[in-house]
Amino acid sequence: MDQIDVSSKRASHNTVIDAAQDSDGYIWLASLPGLYVYDGNLVRPVLEDVLGGTRIRDMHIDSDDTLWLGTNSGVLSYSLKTRTARWYRDTNSTDGLASDTAHTMFEDSRGTLWVGTAIRKYEDLEQTKEAASTLHRYEPSFDRFERTGNLSLGPNGRAAILHIREDAHRNLWLATDQGLYRLNGNQGPATFIPLSTHEGYSAKKIAFDSRGNLWVSVSKRGLWTLPAESDRLELHRVTEIQGDHIQDLLTDSDGDILICSNKGLFRYAAMDDSFYRHPFFFSGQPRQDPEHVMSILETSSGNLWIGTINQGVLRHTMHPGARIAALTVDESKAGQTSASLDDILHVTVAPDSRIYVSPKSGGVFRSRGPVTANRLNHSAKIELEPFLEKAKIKSMDWAPDGSLVCGLHNAVLRIAPDGSTERIQIEPSPETVFVDLDIEHLTCMEDGSFWVGTKFELFSWKPGTPVKRSEGVKPESGPISCLHRFEGTVWVGHGQNITVIDAASGKRTRLDVPQAAWTDKATIKSILVENSATAWLATTKNVFRFDMRTGNLTPVLTRAQQRIPQALSLWRNPDGGVWLHTQDKIYRISAGSERADEVLLGADHPSVSISSGPALVAGHVLAYGHTDGLLLIDPERIVRSGRIAPKISEVRIFGTSLPATRLGRIPDHLDVDHHQNYLTVTFSLPEASTFHPPRFFYFLEGVDSAWNDAGSQTTVSYAHLKPGRYALHVKDGYDGEHISSLGIDIRAPWWQTAWAKAGYALTFVLALLTASRVFAHVQTTRIRKEMLETLVMQDPLTEVPNRRKFKEVLASEKSRCKRSNHQISVLMIDIDFFKGFNDRFGHQAGDKALKRVAQSVSSALRRPEDFVARFGGEEFVVVLPSTNRAGAERVAQKIQDAIFLANIPYPGSPLSDRITLSIGISTFSPQSDLHIDSGLFSADQALYQAKRNGRNCVFYKDHCLALTPVRQ
Repeated sequence: MDQIDVSSKRASHNTVIDAAQDSDGYIWLASLPGLYVYDGNLVRPVLEDVLGGTRIRDMHIDSDDTLWLGTNSGVLSYSLKTRTARWYRDTNSTDGLASDTAHTMFEDSRGTLWVGTAIRKYEDLEQTKEAASTLHRYEPSFDRFERTGNLSLGPNGRAAILHIREDAHRNLWLATDQGLYRLNGNQGPATFIPLSTHEGYSAKKIAFDSRGNLWVSVSKRGLWTLPAESDRLELHRVTEIQGDHIQDLLTDSDGDILICSNKGLFRYAAMDDSFYRHPFFFSGQPRQDPEHVMSILETSSGNLWIGTINQGVLRHTMHPGARIAALTVDESKAGQTSASLDDILHVTVAPDSRIYVSPKSGGVFRSRGPVTANRLNHSAKIELEPFLEKAKIKSMDWAPDGSLVCGLHNAVLRIAPDGSTERIQIEPSPETVFVDLDIEHLTCMEDGSFWVGTKFELFSWKPGTPVKRSEGVKPESGPISCLHRFEGTVWVGHGQNITVIDAASGKRTRLDVPQAAWTDKATIKSILVENSATAWLATTKNVFRFDMRTGNLTPVLTRAQQRIPQALSLWRNPDGGVWLHTQDKIYRISAGSERADEVLLGADHPSVSISSGPALVAGHVLAYGHTDGLLLIDPERIVRSGRIAPKISEVRIFGTSLPATRLGRIPDHLDVDHHQNYLTVTFSLPEASTFHPPRFFYFLEGVDSAWNDAGSQTTVSYAHLKPGRYALHVKDGYDGEHISSLGIDIRAPWWQTAWAKAGYALTFVLALLTASRVFAHVQTTRIRKEMLETLVMQDPLTEVPNRRKFKEVLASEKSRCKRSNHQISVLMIDIDFFKGFNDRFGHQAGDKALKRVAQSVSSALRRPEDFVARFGGEEFVVVLPSTNRAGAERVAQKIQDAIFLANIPYPGSPLSDRITLSIGISTFSPQSDLHIDSGLFSADQALYQAKRNGRNCVFYKDHCLALTPVRQ
């Protein structure tokens, strides 16, 4: 349990009268000086400007994340989403609140908010009886509170409502300063519930347990109850609870009642009909137990926040589903005080629900009476009594007849239910002391036989028979590491072998496990047979799911894709999931999955370990032997417990903390100067747990390329950040679903601002204008020349270069290829039957077709140096520098494909229903002294030959060689 101070001042400044949790996981604490919020690291005062020193009496956060505060000055509504506040006060009329003193607030099962107030002191009941009602219902459609009339609370109708609750039948129950009243639904008149002593009283708090029993705290008279099965509507005094001042009552998630009194904190377990006192165990330095408990809150994760007088708030980390129970042995009969029992090696549960444990020091101890679920959940320790002294227990199991069978050194001991014992010795020589004779493995079969294993030998024995029978497991196959019973068979794990033995016939079968299970010299550690088709195998290197029908062996990995070595036990849950444990962790494999989820860290220090287990306690709780006692796990609770998003608790710039918002939180976005580029960020979790310690991962956009593992550290620093925009993301765990983010803008220095850059640009423009005036004539002449050259070198119709530009480029490329000793290729392209196209569709359509052909040819050229130009009419030419024949043919094919995909329609064409091309190719080496026109002539000849051969084809002609067809 941790103590958290809301104020450094003592006395009433550190008193917490109420607590609440919002949807983001923040803990809100109401104290006498004001309102505070806790983020897991810091407690900050909030809404000081709104409250203005008003005393808070009650606090509630509804399902819409709206904070409601009942105060001496009315009701404050503050939306945590929109950050807007609204006060509701006494209107001095028959509408609205009857008084500014709001004692309590309650949200019923329909989502309606109810407020109970005091009565206005100057109210004239004879003139307006309706104004006497102190029960108010909030109407969101009108944004106001309406009074509920005809209640008749108290003899004079002037009762102040101090608490409101709803029963299973949706009837409202009102605790007033003049007694307890029940409404029929939410309508009057109210029914008064008297005490069994028929005295007048003031009711303060109300709660209903899971069985429907009503619990009421009466001012200065302690705790009273109205049993659900009672025939008379009257309250009876509860004598089991010490203290006359009950400050608060809470129904927890189990349906039990938590009772805050001036004598400490108590719990009523509804299912067991018993009371427990909650002890206070503080971590770190010893602290004084609080004398007065004022309030209590159970959060979404099951933790308890206990408000005290003068000692702040206490955080009791419940962690639903997992805790370590201390074991104590009452030795008062021997004249000694109770002693703790540690280093539990074996744990088992008897048919009568008693827990039997065997510690490392020796002997067997059992619990005092049956252990129930409530006893496990609500007791900090389990009291044991000696059962078998001195013996060094190596293994334990229960026989079908209720006998406890213990494996010893060189012997098996059977303790019958009537207390009689039967002992069988493995080796006849009592002088044998070798450790190889320790009975480390033991299992009891349904037929009453026991199968026991030493390190290298396996035996079976049936009580009443002195004969033992060796089952002949060969030592060379490896030491025996586990025994597992399934139906009528015994599964023996030894070395890299698994032998299945039929207990009735003695028939042995070696399980054929794939060799992949034994890589890296792995050996078997544990076995779980789920059914006749599926078995789970734990080795020294990993855990596997083995399909015995198909022989498939599937490794089980964690979410981080890591193996699980040295699993000590495997246990199957009724829901189909499999639980396994190592010396320090507990894992769970969901039904139908091969991925293991790390459930909790059971041992976080080398000197602490999980030794054995599990044993099933109270029908559903797993008990593991632990260095510090028993590790108890409730699978149902621990699986459904969730986590909340981590909080960015504090941001420091060069060691100076940035101020928080009015809600006590770090702003979602920071805007800092360039010299404030050393940031330290602190993370936190309000609901941290011992078994699930937070493991933060962070990622700074703009700096980090992947998530960083902070481990157990809660701070991270970044230095020398450059001006710009960043975003820091934080999550809890490698696979954390909830991420908190912080935007960071680092402003650039003034000489790098937009205004400075604009000044630089303006100066440059002025200088440029000045220079342009000096060289205006020269620049104008140059621009005109470039424009004329562009007009001269570009074809205006197709917007590709013209023939003049083509010759210039061809000459230039020939010179370049000559220097690099590369070949150059030229493609001559002609549109087939284009004259007929113009005659039939007109020159405007022909111009559009020419433009699309030019675009298609250009799109087929991928390299920057490839060049296309209009040669004249419907002819185009392509220059391909550093391209041999094969490359030119590939480009020609791409051009043909591009024209085909362009699908330029040509109805009536002799060749096709679309425009086609004929292409001639010529490749020559610039090293030859041939004139450029000679290369063009060769390409033109190839084009001519393509036309003669039927058009819509490609032909190739090398210099001074015959024409070569490429494709028709």
